[in-house]
Amino acid sequence: MEKKSPMTSEQAEPLMQKSRDEFREWKTANISNKNGFFPIYNDFLEKGALKELSGNALKLYIYLGIHSKNDTGESWHSSERIAEYFNCDKRTISRWFKELEEKELIFRVQKGYKRSANTFLRPY
Repeated sequence: MEKKSPMTSEQAEPLMQKSRDEFREWKTANISNKNGFFPIYNDFLEKGALKELSGNALKLYIYLGIHSKNDTGESWHSSERIAEYFNCDKRTISRWFKELEEKELIFRVQKGYKRSANTFLRPY
């Protein structure tokens, strides 16, 4: 396999600027269209949550964040629905939930037998 030589500054700068512009346009369009969003703040990295979570628990955390209310961090998706989305067993989702609860990134409460649990994102 042939090794590529690095770009010169003159070659790289237009590509870098194009990437900056594309991201800026994408972000602006999503904000103006009022598309939902889920921020992950720098503390997630600085307090070690990112390196301590398994990849699958992180995927579940992002899923919950995308599906939660922006003002309360609350979501109502059942384990069955989440398992269907990730194409895995409900027990697997339960393990991911347990990991997030142990790291105190979520709080779950079930208000009755056979009812979906309310999941709350917790400040980190």
